[in-house]
Amino acid sequence: MNLMNLLLDGGEVITEAYQAFKNVFSIVMPILLGVVLIIAIPFVVILGINYSKAEDSEKREEAKKRLVGAIVGAVVAGVMVAVLWVLIGADVFSGLFNF
Repeated sequence: MNLMNLLLDGGEVITEAYQAFKNVFSIVMPILLGVVLIIAIPFVVILGINYSKAEDSEKREEAKKRLVGAIVGAVVAGVMVAVLWVLIGADVFSGLFNF
């Protein structure tokens, strides 16, 4: 087998691998987004309760920092999952690598 045939066959393998990845990704992404929300919502609620129950100004500031961090983390994780979901679903990567 010469090098050109190997490269051509490799291109087909890469295309098949990309399609398999896309199929798995389309199944996993809604689950991943759900897991992010299932973890984030109770965490934010618990931190909100801790913030409202804090009596000292020091404890209130610490609870506020944690609450803001949890909200920012949940938003960043949700946006990352959503962006990847859109990019994979729109075949942006297939056009990028000429599949």
